[in-house]
Amino acid sequence: MSSECTWSVLIMLCFILATGAHGGTVCTVKSSKGVEVLLGSNLTVSCLFNYQCTKRTFRNGTLIKFIQSPNSSSEVSVDVKNLTKPSTYSCKCEEHAEPCGIDIKPGYPPNVPQNLTCIQKMISGNVSCIWTTGRGTIIGTTCQLWVHDDLHPSYMSIMDSTGLCYSTFPIKSSMSQLVVSLSVSNSLGSKTSGPHTFILSNIVKPSMPNISEVSCSSRWCSLHTDNHSMNLVEIQYSSGNGIRNIYETDAKSRLNISSLQPDTMYEFQIRRKISHTVGLWSDWSQSNKAKTKEEAPDKALDVWYLQEQKPPQSESKCFRIFWKELNISDAKGTIQRYNISVRKQMEIKNSIIAVPPRRNQSICCSYCSVSVSAINSVGQSPVKFIPLHFAGLVSVSLSHSPLNNHSIALSWTKFANAGTKYVVHWYPVENREGIQWIRVVDNKAHITGLQPQQCYQGAVTALQPSDPKMLSIKGISTWQSAPEQGPVPQLGWKKSESLNVTWSKIPPKKRRGCLKKYTIYLMDKSKGDIDSFSVDHPKTHYVISGLTPGQCYNLWVTAWTDAGEGPRGSDLPFCTPSDSERMLSHVILAGAAVLLTCLIIPCLCQFTSVQKRFSWCRKCLPTIPDPANSKCAKAYTDDQSEIKFYLDQCDSSMNEEPDNVEVEEVSYPPICTYIKSFSQESSSSDATQITSITDITEDYISTHGAISGGEEEDEEEETGLNEFEFFPSTHSPFLEPLVVTGGKLTLDVVKIDCSEFLDCT
Repeated sequence: MSSECTWSVLIMLCFILATGAHGGTVCTVKSSKGVEVLLGSNLTVSCLFNYQCTKRTFRNGTLIKFIQSPNSSSEVSVDVKNLTKPSTYSCKCEEHAEPCGIDIKPGYPPNVPQNLTCIQKMISGNVSCIWTTGRGTIIGTTCQLWVHDDLHPSYMSIMDSTGLCYSTFPIKSSMSQLVVSLSVSNSLGSKTSGPHTFILSNIVKPSMPNISEVSCSSRWCSLHTDNHSMNLVEIQYSSGNGIRNIYETDAKSRLNISSLQPDTMYEFQIRRKISHTVGLWSDWSQSNKAKTKEEAPDKALDVWYLQEQKPPQSESKCFRIFWKELNISDAKGTIQRYNISVRKQMEIKNSIIAVPPRRNQSICCSYCSVSVSAINSVGQSPVKFIPLHFAGLVSVSLSHSPLNNHSIALSWTKFANAGTKYVVHWYPVENREGIQWIRVVDNKAHITGLQPQQCYQGAVTALQPSDPKMLSIKGISTWQSAPEQGPVPQLGWKKSESLNVTWSKIPPKKRRGCLKKYTIYLMDKSKGDIDSFSVDHPKTHYVISGLTPGQCYNLWVTAWTDAGEGPRGSDLPFCTPSDSERMLSHVILAGAAVLLTCLIIPCLCQFTSVQKRFSWCRKCLPTIPDPANSKCAKAYTDDQSEIKFYLDQCDSSMNEEPDNVEVEEVSYPPICTYIKSFSQESSSSDATQITSITDITEDYISTHGAISGGEEEDEEEETGLNEFEFFPSTHSPFLEPLVVTGGKLTLDVVKIDCSEFLDCT
């Protein structure tokens, strides 16, 4: 190699050494008290930079110091006061991406080991020990246990976060006692304790037992386990009330638990021990649940009743029977139904009503009594007998005062000639199903279980066998406020000077107490004047008089409790009718009635049954002679325009001749079939239809005969009508065409027979 190449290599190596003289890291961080320090310590954290650069120092990622001058000192220090939680300090050159840092953890030195517990498991024979230092050290701590024999010098473990240390190790079978020492240490200090001595027979712990089966009757349960080798067994059992009971027994006998409640679910656990003086208790077994069997109820029901309105056209009195459900201990099973026996006076046989598991039943009877009993799968409760009477009302003073938001104190004057036993019942207004009652032996009572802003009513009844007396209770509440909602008004009837207004009831949940009254507000729209009318609750209608005819008003209603007035309901605008409008309405109604009558009467005439009834009535009238066949009509016929009959010229002895009657010929519409027949002989055309009287030949035809002699046609028509006689006739006398004769009619031409007056065709 030439000398020039040698010098080039040496210069390059010197440059590399010069640039890397400070090592590969940008900086180094150190703590004045190390990385694990006592909690709350003060210390200094220093950063030593290997390069001239812009320096930055951070704590848990947050900038705490900044030195911009590159020519400043290479070491940067930060003072830390009262360090209480783990922190990370780092330093960084702005010109280099790689930082340097240190993690500092505060903690405690360990305390003296204490609370040492050692047990020997019967199955494995190993010994397990556990101890504590009283508190967690936060920083890493090592635990060590020494066994005082040559074979087991020591066993190491790590303290957990709660400050517990533990160790498990084997021992010789020949050992009768165990001697151990303890040590706990970390970077802040160390502590030791011992030696500790244990008798092995005292620390033997049996394995956890197992309940294989539980069999129960109504009052006791028998437990079956997998192993009865232990001399002492402890049984722990509880029901749904949360109370745990401990029962200790000799394992050689049966594990029986007595004095249990019927129809109750129990949870059982057991543990065992070698004897009272030897060994430790085992762990509790897994829980096993079982339910005792039912028994017949042994307590009578608490029964009460309320009066009800009797059904229409019924002489019986009606009552609603209520009873309280038995509690679990009294029911001794699941109640399947209730039997209600009704016994009426003077009757030997009772009627039994089976009621599903509800708590009331309606009964109607007179002079009767009832008995109620509860039935479960095993039997029946004692019968509760109660006579049914309509209690007479009494008027004595009663006072009440709220005790709190859910109870009220009642007191009343003692009833005259009454005993000292009373029943106080109450229920929410309009909800008799929510009835509650209590029995007292004095004239005072506390009723509980009330809801705020709820109105209640009820009664106090003096218990007397034959003549019970009752004091009514109305409008009681613990505390109340103004109603939440207003009534909605409606018009009943309206006149020019008066108005009947009704309004809806407020839902009970919106009343917020006991309603006392309603206020009706009436505003005159033209004047703006407002009148008010007060109506006591529970009335929901009112007649307002003195209104101005033809005037418009606006009306609304509010409700009141003892706490104040509620909001207004919806507005009801209306106008009173004027006098002319009222008269016009009367005229229209009268005209409509007349028109309706005129339409109904002709329609009724079309029904055959109506026609027959009129025909039957006609027979009761006197017979009218036929003018066409009278002698006077034939003898005294004048001209074609006027016919006059002078009956005085006829023989007065003739019965069919009436007295002086003057008849004038007029055109008559063919309303019914009393017009018989016309045959005209004329040479004139059909269009003119001019017929002379002299050309008309009289042809008398019976009302049952055929027109123009057509008997076959009549039979066909009758057949057709009979086939459809269930349809009302569509013919009307007002729709028949008038017969145009072209001249005047004479009584000789027209034959009137009113016997078929209603047989319109």
